[in-house]
Amino acid sequence: MKTSIRIAKKEIKIALREKLVLALSCIILVLLGISLYTGAIAYQQQQEAITKAQKEKREEWLGQGDKHPHIAAHFGTFIFKPKTVLSLFDFGLDTYTGTSVYLEAHYQHQFMFRPAQDHSSMIRFGELSAALVLQILMPLLIIFLAYASFTREKERGTLRLLSSQGITLTSIAWGKIMAYFIILLVILVPFVLGILLLSYLLKTPDTITDLGIRIVLLGAAYMAYIFMFIVLSVLVSLKSSISRNALLTLLTCWILFTIIIPKTVANLGESLYPLPSMKIYKEAILKDKKDGLDGKTPRAVRMAQLEKELLTKYKVDSVQQLPFNFDGVKMQAGEEYGDKVYDVHWGRLLDLFNKQNKLGSYASLLNPYIALRNISMGFSATDLNTSVDFQKKVENYRRVFIKKMNDDMAQNSKYGEFYEYSVGLDMWKSVEDFEYNTPSIYATLKKYTLELTSLFCWTVVLILLLNYITRKTKPTNG
Repeated sequence: MKTSIRIAKKEIKIALREKLVLALSCIILVLLGISLYTGAIAYQQQQEAITKAQKEKREEWLGQGDKHPHIAAHFGTFIFKPKTVLSLFDFGLDTYTGTSVYLEAHYQHQFMFRPAQDHSSMIRFGELSAALVLQILMPLLIIFLAYASFTREKERGTLRLLSSQGITLTSIAWGKIMAYFIILLVILVPFVLGILLLSYLLKTPDTITDLGIRIVLLGAAYMAYIFMFIVLSVLVSLKSSISRNALLTLLTCWILFTIIIPKTVANLGESLYPLPSMKIYKEAILKDKKDGLDGKTPRAVRMAQLEKELLTKYKVDSVQQLPFNFDGVKMQAGEEYGDKVYDVHWGRLLDLFNKQNKLGSYASLLNPYIALRNISMGFSATDLNTSVDFQKKVENYRRVFIKKMNDDMAQNSKYGEFYEYSVGLDMWKSVEDFEYNTPSIYATLKKYTLELTSLFCWTVVLILLLNYITRKTKPTNG
């Protein structure tokens, strides 16, 4: 251990003299600072805008005046997707999933105002976020820091000299790894502290209830990713004869990991599990609402069956004799059938999304970059799973809200009576404002077991491989 510490001190001194490494370190520090600052500003501005808009819509709902409850159901309201404070670190899919949705009777509207719609096609390459810098640019810094860790010793003949003094290759390798990890910690620790400070200083309502745990797990995941790249770089340098070969090999790995494989996996997912266009998706829902899921029971038939069942159940001859307003019951029945149709089509669409994501999860076993990218979005609550969870809870809220309107119509008005019946502020207040909390970190961890397994296995395999090779390699051959 003492030998490894002495080697680490020497490597740190050498790294500090390397102008390219210092320049890259400064660039990454600046990019991290800029991305964190702009992310915090964007988060605060968007959160304030969302809070303001939500308050205005709530006031509109409460101030709509007296009217028939079904008219109020069509008057509807807007729900705005809250920003999570960790989105200032990893934007994830927030740019693509929309920020607001309109809720009304009979229709499940899609989320509107996707920020990506306001960007050029360059948005496909991703926005500058702190997560993007750490996932893509940090490995590049590691490569330039460590690619010559052993080849430089071979070229100068110092590796054989160290070996002649009884120092093992294993001690040399871990000394170098320790040095590079310490250098990167100096860069990362202030950044992590900055995230912690910002997350607690931003006094805006947040939807994450386990923020501290998520930040710790994010830090651990990124540390494992960085450590893995350091070990890989040292290992490649150990097996390379000259520095140029080591650099080319590592740059090839970096291009494969961060560009080629992720794009290939995404294209493969789109080809194997193509998504229907929005036009086809909506038309299919409308058709099944009209003709029935089996294509043989249109709305008129379903309503006739409902009427017959209720007349038989209550032993009356006409809907006017029912102890409730049949129109309200009919509207709620139509609403529930529409919900059933929506659930079928949304389930199919979600199944395609899950299959595409599952392909990416399996690919993460071969690519640690994909593993970290997915974990980072999941822990930051900016991933597809969080977006789907939000949409499900919004849809459940819409159904409860519409049912309340239809039930009031059924229980408190007479058949054939529509404009003559109205409700007011007390009814509008009974519809509580929508509040959202992200899934627990435990639920999130279960969604990313493959990615977590990937990071763990990559790290363990590289450590074992490094130890094996350093024991079997003869430094005098270097």
